[in-house]
Amino acid sequence: MLKNNSTILFLLFIIYSSSAQNEGVAPAAGSPLTYYQHIKAILDIHCVVCHRAGQSAPFPLSSYEDVEKRAHFIQMAVESRYMPPWHADPTFRTFHNENRLSDAEIQLITKWIAGGAKKGKPAKKTNPETSGQMTPYTEPDLRLTMQKPFEIPGDNSEQFRIFVIPTNTAEVLYVRGIGFHPGNLRQAHHARLMIDTTNLLRPDDGAVAGDPKTVFTEQEIKMSEEFWHGWVPGNFPIQYPEGFGKQLPKNADIILNMHYSPTPKPESDQSSISLYLCREKPRRFVKTFALGEQWITNQPFVIPENSEIKFYMRSPMLPADLSLATVMPHMHLLGKSFKAYAITPKGDLIPLIHIPVWDFKWQMIYQFENLLKLPKGSVIYAEAVFDNTAANGLNPNFPPKTVTYGWGTKDEMMNLIFEYLDYEEGDDALNLFERN
Repeated sequence: MLKNNSTILFLLFIIYSSSAQNEGVAPAAGSPLTYYQHIKAILDIHCVVCHRAGQSAPFPLSSYEDVEKRAHFIQMAVESRYMPPWHADPTFRTFHNENRLSDAEIQLITKWIAGGAKKGKPAKKTNPETSGQMTPYTEPDLRLTMQKPFEIPGDNSEQFRIFVIPTNTAEVLYVRGIGFHPGNLRQAHHARLMIDTTNLLRPDDGAVAGDPKTVFTEQEIKMSEEFWHGWVPGNFPIQYPEGFGKQLPKNADIILNMHYSPTPKPESDQSSISLYLCREKPRRFVKTFALGEQWITNQPFVIPENSEIKFYMRSPMLPADLSLATVMPHMHLLGKSFKAYAITPKGDLIPLIHIPVWDFKWQMIYQFENLLKLPKGSVIYAEAVFDNTAANGLNPNFPPKTVTYGWGTKDEMMNLIFEYLDYEEGDDALNLFERN
């Protein structure tokens, strides 16, 4: 879902960045723009969480020296809006974790560079050694690790793998926080955590996702949770407020769907999962539901070679009021655009998400600013365009070939995944992702 390390030179994504846009400190008339007085605050909010030691970005931006030597590259990246990566249309729906530079911030950065990228003096209360660092999380109650290291082949191939992580728990666990920790940040592209209660998939540990010989494929195993948690570079453990949590059935297996970027030399990975447990059974549960290809109305889900085609998806009527917390569209390399909205029983349209230019490298979990109510009887609609022509530079087949559903990169999907709660009065003012 996110970056391809062999092509992306400049990484940046903050799942938990503030929804407010920092405009920087406006300079007094006639005074020069400087890094410490005007630029550092912008970079700390939008860049440094990824661009610092121990994170996924290929270089740090946590000091003046780091920034100054890459100033013109930074200017090119922000003026083109290549960075920070944010593909959802803000005129359709804004999000809590929105990470976009405002026009004023881009102008400030550009003027600072044009003026010689002056350093200035740090504020007396600012420690340039530690600013931009996140508050460390407490130790998890339970840490689960891949059963053995996975050896990533050094043949420049993308790897989609399934790993089975048994929990071996004797009772149901109530989880208030989840964190995913890639063992190889350079190669980890994205991870999707699912829950299996059958324990039948244990022979599939390390298998290629979508391999027709796996138990997963042969027996068409249905997950207890199709999307329990997701990780992309730059995000941090989710921790829900007191009284909220997710359920992990006893003795369940966590199924890790892992995507590794291509590498020209062998690498190794052994990722882990942190679980933060509720002190008592939560009063409210965070749940997930996913709309998949079976809900497409203009079947079959086949994308002919040398064609551009739009598919339409329609959910059943919602059986109860729901409070949506997050939304995540999912397509592969042929994806071109994605739009989703809901229609209420009264005929009102509720915009959910619009991605006008799909980018397979940057698929994110979008957090609503507050819980978003969908009334009982509402229907969710989605429209997705797929480009299976030679004009699509990401088309994995040349010449183009007919493509249909599958887990591999060269196959396609059309998914719309939500995290939600059963609605309660007052949810419209509640944000599950505010830091406590």
